[in-house]
Amino acid sequence: MRVRIPGLYIVLGLVLAGLIHIVAVLTLPALAPRNAHARLAALGPANTMIELPAAAPGRQVMPMMAPDVRYAFCRFDLANGPVRLKATIADELWLIALYTPEGENFYSVAGADMKRPQLDLVIAGADQTVEEAGVDAPESSDEVLVVNSPVTEGIALIRAPLAGPSRAPRAEQALKATSCGPYTKSG
Repeated sequence: MRVRIPGLYIVLGLVLAGLIHIVAVLTLPALAPRNAHARLAALGPANTMIELPAAAPGRQVMPMMAPDVRYAFCRFDLANGPVRLKATIADELWLIALYTPEGENFYSVAGADMKRPQLDLVIAGADQTVEEAGVDAPESSDEVLVVNSPVTEGIALIRAPLAGPSRAPRAEQALKATSCGPYTKSG
């Protein structure tokens, strides 16, 4: 004797399986014990630029780091006021991106989009104006980018792809020269 399963039960089973899958995928990042913010917090204090070692098999701070890219990051904390990030953009391949602790990108700029080789970026609270952030306006505001952060803590990441092995020393030197710290008008 053959048992027939009505098609409605099959469709309902597939829909239920799909819903369970979607819920599981969306909740896993929140349940992860060591997200990017927690991993980077272990490497140094907030409001300090930290250069990551070159990625190699078994020696990656973060998953999926490319071996032909150099990285530096700053965990910023706006609790005591704005934070200033200064960098020399070595080439048009560089990327500066700001993330929330959950990994959501809220600002990025590529080296090719920069009009000058020096980046002077002030990260301020979401409700602060340029003047409240302490940046003199309007003259110096042409030289300083002010980004209003939707969060008080986050990550500023600099990606420096290498166009060849011979460019590694220049990129590493430029990353060492970057700074991240509390904003002061003198700079």
